[in-house]
Amino acid sequence: MPRALRSRSQATTSVMTRTIVDRPPGDARVLVFAPGLDNARVIARWLLRAGFECLQCDDAHELESYLEGDHERVGAVILTAFAVRSGGGAVLSRFKASEPAWSALPIVLLVPPGAMMVSPWPHTTLLTKPTTVRQLVGVVERSLQARVNQQLLASASDELRRAAYFDTLTGLPNRSALYDRITTLQRDRRGAHSAFAVVFVDLNDFKRINDEWGHVAGDEVLRLVGAHLVATVRRGDFVARWGGDEFMILLVGATGAETVSETIGRLGHGMVLTLQSAPDPVLVSFSVGHIEGIAPELSPDEILARADERMYEHKYEKHRRPEQ
Repeated sequence: MPRALRSRSQATTSVMTRTIVDRPPGDARVLVFAPGLDNARVIARWLLRAGFECLQCDDAHELESYLEGDHERVGAVILTAFAVRSGGGAVLSRFKASEPAWSALPIVLLVPPGAMMVSPWPHTTLLTKPTTVRQLVGVVERSLQARVNQQLLASASDELRRAAYFDTLTGLPNRSALYDRITTLQRDRRGAHSAFAVVFVDLNDFKRINDEWGHVAGDEVLRLVGAHLVATVRRGDFVARWGGDEFMILLVGATGAETVSETIGRLGHGMVLTLQSAPDPVLVSFSVGHIEGIAPELSPDEILARADERMYEHKYEKHRRPEQ
């Protein structure tokens, strides 16, 4: 396995190197793979004195073992042109191709003076030997900072996507996600796997819950009902919060009334909820509308409008029955 020369906490930082790198970005390690280079150990010690945690690999097998065993802590790899030809190039290529996130792993490639070499990987810095401490440490610092910036951007993108496509109260997909899912299903009408039905679920008299027990109780009801819907549908079905007290379910692959009826039967007509924010159990009833046999040419707006109409027809029928 690679030899840990010294940990960052044990590294003695000289005045010169402290001015070069005040604090290495992140908590990443630098791997040095430089077979045939007499000063490989010296390079590793340069980085240690600059405050980086550094490990030296003696062969391609050690490099591969470390990348596979503790790859989340690898911040950059330094290797020579000879190391590329000695198996290091193949190891890095496999590693970078195995996971999209690792394609951005920074590489510092030390090349002989006058050598004509093109790196086979993105995010590679070519550095001509011999180099100075300041040059090498500066390149490694910039490479690690670029990696940290990429990770921050990826994290921010994930958060923005979640904010755009998920409801913050229930954690369910929101209206935008529902439109995208319907658009995809309508575009891919190649067989039963892409057929679908839509079930519209509306909570009856939800305003009464808010008025009687408060909006905290109302929010709790919405979360519990959302969880109930998710637990009721089949794997592969899609549950979204439409807005307010309304939910939509896409029954993916539903080709007939039987699947829809079974799902609605499992949903039931309502449920009794025990809330942390209300002293007594709360009865919540549903009105449910659905459409099936959806024509491929219908737009998401047309599909959802028809499901909405069916739901209100059901709600109207429920109000009429006691009078009959």
